[in-house]
Amino acid sequence: MSVGAAVACCALAAACTSEPVPSSAPSPIRAATTPTETQIERQMSLDYRAAETAYRASVAEHDRQARLGIANAAALKKTATGVYLHFSLRSLRRSRDAGWRAKGTTEIVNVVGSGWKERTIRLIACEDSSGVRFADDRGKDVTPRMRRTYVQELTANKNGSGWKIADISSTIVDSFQGQPCAL
Repeated sequence: MSVGAAVACCALAAACTSEPVPSSAPSPIRAATTPTETQIERQMSLDYRAAETAYRASVAEHDRQARLGIANAAALKKTATGVYLHFSLRSLRRSRDAGWRAKGTTEIVNVVGSGWKERTIRLIACEDSSGVRFADDRGKDVTPRMRRTYVQELTANKNGSGWKIADISSTIVDSFQGQPCAL
């Protein structure tokens, strides 16, 4: 047997052993662990609805307290935090300190989502408070004579498993026509 034949036999024998032969082939690609686009879209939809629900609940609580002439931070903290909470409390305290009570409710005409991240959502709301009237402790109408239709740019933050409204930028408008939240 020649040296070449011996080397070939050794090579063949090595190839037939049960020991694994190192491979230069890449390992199989694992499935991506990120959610599919439809999963993300579903989560966005759920989060937008939850943030809108928190906003609507916060406005309803604000209206309730304005009708009672109180300013209760604990009740508002269920759906509000940060700048938005302070904004709401400041408004309620001004009315309470002046001895005013509200009649009527704020109409939320529409709310649209305008930005989503896992822990932060932006909403734009068309809000009409023109149906809310204020009376002083003698029953005299003291409703401000200014326009009370607003476009609210809101930020909601995820808080545990829920959402709270955290920030607000409010603009008085004559009409909702042409606004991002218009129907």
